[in-house]
Amino acid sequence: MQIKIDQSYKRLDKFLFQYFESIPLSLLQRLIRKYKIKINNKKSKANSPLIKGDVVYIYYKFEINNELSNTIKLNKDKKKIFKDHIIFQNDDFIVINKIDGYSVQRGSKVFISLKDIYENVIEHKLYIVHRLDKDTSGLIVVAKSDKAYLGLREQFTNHSAKRNYVALIWGNPELNIHFQKKKIEFYLEKDKTYRINGKIGRHPFERTKMSIRNDNNGKHAITRFKIIEKYIFKNKIVACLVECWLETGRTHQIRVHMDALSHGIVGDPVYRSGKKTDTNLIKTLGGEFINFKRQALHARNLSFIHPITSEFKNFDITLPNDFIKLKDSFSKLSASK
Repeated sequence: MQIKIDQSYKRLDKFLFQYFESIPLSLLQRLIRKYKIKINNKKSKANSPLIKGDVVYIYYKFEINNELSNTIKLNKDKKKIFKDHIIFQNDDFIVINKIDGYSVQRGSKVFISLKDIYENVIEHKLYIVHRLDKDTSGLIVVAKSDKAYLGLREQFTNHSAKRNYVALIWGNPELNIHFQKKKIEFYLEKDKTYRINGKIGRHPFERTKMSIRNDNNGKHAITRFKIIEKYIFKNKIVACLVECWLETGRTHQIRVHMDALSHGIVGDPVYRSGKKTDTNLIKTLGGEFINFKRQALHARNLSFIHPITSEFKNFDITLPNDFIKLKDSFSKLSASK
């Protein structure tokens, strides 16, 4: 197996642990010591750095744990709700329209994950290929075999898998065209789409957050978007509906990039720049806005190459009901101006 590196990484073992996700770090380090994993086909160490253009060679067939999660039992009604959110399934993978409020995998404060739920629903072992934030809704693909997992994971790592999102953001980004702030580049391209270029890494003080990083802790990140609709209140654009494309796939990428431009996503409890506090605006938006308790971000489109047959697969999903109602409340602003 070969993995082509598209950017720099500090350590070989940490890159592989991030790449595979389901493989223990101790196993990866042992394989490196035994020269079953090499950089550019040369003997390497666990702490060897990686640079763009390197190729990691792996001379080992991973056997990923095939045991089902047995932590939960869903009643008939609950199981039907989750089953109805499966939009495609075959022997190799499953595509899910993720409901907001569920973490994809377990963590220190997550004891029941989306993975656990769907292993219960379809009674089959699943392998997480990529993630959506807990309170982000939309499309996610999950592998049903280790072979499919490795093939899909490679596409998400080299960014050949494509993901499109819809977001509701505060303010008017047109006012900020062609500026550079905190090493964020933001400009309008010839095809009338906007491009945000800014490295993302773990926040230096708040470890649960990500931030724009200009040092070696920041990873290359590019987000593109276009404005679909503008919402006006008192003759000013107070929010916009945008469609976003990810050229890279960093944690919280869209949320961090929009926040850095002072156009945070409506409802985001963490990245809140640009949030409007005008009481008249809030009153006009009404209950649909006040009761919307998550970021207005939805993964609308997902495309990739079938990891076994090489067939092109493309999936679309509409906005969920809570997002539609929120969007409608903003649409009424322009109608009542």
